[in-house]
Amino acid sequence: MQKMPLKIILTGPESSGKTTLAKLLANTLDTNLVPEFSRPYLEFLGRPYHYDDLNTILKGQSNWELWHAQQCTKQVMVCDTDWTVIRIWEQFRYGTVLFTQNQVIEPHTHYFLCAPDMPWQPDPLRENPAERALLFEMYLHLLTALQANFTILQGNELQRLAVALEIIQKLY
Repeated sequence: MQKMPLKIILTGPESSGKTTLAKLLANTLDTNLVPEFSRPYLEFLGRPYHYDDLNTILKGQSNWELWHAQQCTKQVMVCDTDWTVIRIWEQFRYGTVLFTQNQVIEPHTHYFLCAPDMPWQPDPLRENPAERALLFEMYLHLLTALQANFTILQGNELQRLAVALEIIQKLY
């Protein structure tokens, strides 16, 4: 049985640098990058998303993570988001956690919670420029309540990358 790689997950509010940092980390570490499933799904949906779409996104993201973990030959892989984003959307937008109620933090996982201290970057799929601080607090509460291993990243891209690489080096 293949050993699961250390899973590094970038999470946090919209426009907080998750995708940029995920790509930088994967390139620097020369390892797999699990992309965000929701972006292509929503871009090709052809209609505004509904609550039930969150379950499809959750399943798609989970399947992508599993596939990449099975393919990964390195000690670490990087995920541009995970189920925590769906949990926050369920809570924030719909007031429930039906689809993510049984999700757990895997032991070989470390989260980087990206602070919303970067300028907002408009994007057709982004919805909440004024609520980023509130959303950050929701992520912080969730990761703390689940006793996840996590580090808050702040500052510019290079500062975040340096901190993340230092933490990752200590983890494996």
